[in-house]
Amino acid sequence: MARVQAVTFDLAGTLLFPHPSVGAVYAACAKRHGIEIEAAVLDASFPLAFKGGPKNAKPEVFWKEVVQRCFGPALPASKIDPVFKECWETFARPESWRMAPGSLQAISAIRFLGVKVGILSNADARMRKVLDGHGLTRHLDGIFLSEETGHSKPDSKAFGLAARALGSSVSGLVHFGDSPTEDGEGAREAGATGVVVGGAHAPDRCLRNEKISEAPYAIRALLTEGKLKGKFSRTVQNLLANLRGLPEDRGRSTDRAMKTIDDAVQDAFKKLRLDKPVPETAIVAHWLELLPLKLAKRSAPLRVLEGGKLVVQCENSVIKSEIRFHERAMLAKIRLLRGCQEVRAISFVNA
Repeated sequence: MARVQAVTFDLAGTLLFPHPSVGAVYAACAKRHGIEIEAAVLDASFPLAFKGGPKNAKPEVFWKEVVQRCFGPALPASKIDPVFKECWETFARPESWRMAPGSLQAISAIRFLGVKVGILSNADARMRKVLDGHGLTRHLDGIFLSEETGHSKPDSKAFGLAARALGSSVSGLVHFGDSPTEDGEGAREAGATGVVVGGAHAPDRCLRNEKISEAPYAIRALLTEGKLKGKFSRTVQNLLANLRGLPEDRGRSTDRAMKTIDDAVQDAFKKLRLDKPVPETAIVAHWLELLPLKLAKRSAPLRVLEGGKLVVQCENSVIKSEIRFHERAMLAKIRLLRGCQEVRAISFVNA
């Protein structure tokens, strides 16, 4: 495969989740208009309602149909418009969404590896306000929402547009999402690498991560393997096949002794140097402890350059000036972290 040049993440179900749930938000909106209904009932009806929505319609038309299907006869005709408007506006607010654990750290860690990161989602423009509210926008190199681009996953054009905007070839794009069809197969058919987050399996020729916090390790493995071979070696292919419960590619190696999965994992980790501490992993994991919290949230580590210089991105010049006062103490803390003894200096840049 081509060297990893860019990474994109899906939003709903991958980086962000309705809070406390779709049903709970809808029930609260309905209650403000005099309609009592259990959140659990709406949670149960939502998947089928969503699946039955008019896919090619404008966002407001689509979501109005979903709301009507979700409530069913519990929503009187006279209440449809006000309840829908309440639901629509509520899901434009950051507090109606929670971030998956480790999301910001995963994005920072991948950018730390020198890879551009963006959002590729079949969502509408409301999500820009949500991303801003959760402090994610400043950590992204691009946001590609289907309402704005005119292309929805799994259309190959959606992946191609995002890749080009991030300065990548399609084959150099890795996309993470929770849908095996839209995110996994869509990326694969476009020529990118699809990584399905969660779920029981990944489609053929796609990868799978259990949770979003594993994304940096997948990217690091792909980067390292790509540098060594320009493609996956048979060892790594068979290791991934084992983990996904698929047949191995034995090729000409049928006369070789079979390795256990434990041995294969250990060999792969050694080959890809995943068993050795690297400064990126430790710095990202402890970033909120290295600076006062208000400064840590408005800055992010980017990468460690050859020679041991850490590059830190700051929200603006004011934040950069404030962080400089903590430079000596921060460097001392960093050098106490596992694998960070070679970090010798810090360079600050504006976002």
